[in-house]
Amino acid sequence: MQIEQAFVANGLNAGIIQDGLLGPSDDDMKHGGSVLADRAKELGYPVSDYLLSPKLPAGVFVMAEHNDNQRDALRYYKMGDGPYYLLERTFHLCHMEVIKTIRRVLSGGGVLLDNSRNPKISVATIAKRDLQPGDTIKKGIGSFEVRGIAINIKDDITHIPIGLFADVKMRKHVKAGQRIAFDDVEIPDSLALKAWQNTIEKIKLD
Repeated sequence: MQIEQAFVANGLNAGIIQDGLLGPSDDDMKHGGSVLADRAKELGYPVSDYLLSPKLPAGVFVMAEHNDNQRDALRYYKMGDGPYYLLERTFHLCHMEVIKTIRRVLSGGGVLLDNSRNPKISVATIAKRDLQPGDTIKKGIGSFEVRGIAINIKDDITHIPIGLFADVKMRKHVKAGQRIAFDDVEIPDSLALKAWQNTIEKIKLD
């Protein structure tokens, strides 16, 4: 979920509210979404985040503002009185939508959403338990050893994105809850690693 929200933030030129996202617990999508929208207003930019609820259906939503001169029309369409309007899609059919996306790209329609050429948000690798020198981790995503949290890249350019955390050997002791840096591990060379290094170099030059 942290990876998905980081992807959405980068693809739509949004940001995040805090490291690890806010993720308020709320069974009312409009109320919870308004909490997130208020924080976005305070920060001065759109944000990507989520609601935590055992009752709400899985899906995606957008909390958006609109020109005040449309208030009466939006009220007529039962969208409420604002200032935020909820647009929701309470389902996602990933196994079908992936095929639709591939078909669109093959037909020349282009990519619907990507991570952008200049991503601002990453998902840092955090130790779930104490890790010792010599420990080898085959795959970070979904493992019992590490987890990921969304962060602003510029706040910590030394972190390892969890997507790169594969076939990694620990060089240093890392405590549970600690963010893992490149200096803490031996990591195999790859095209993805080179792409990440290029991203960091661009951020350093900004």
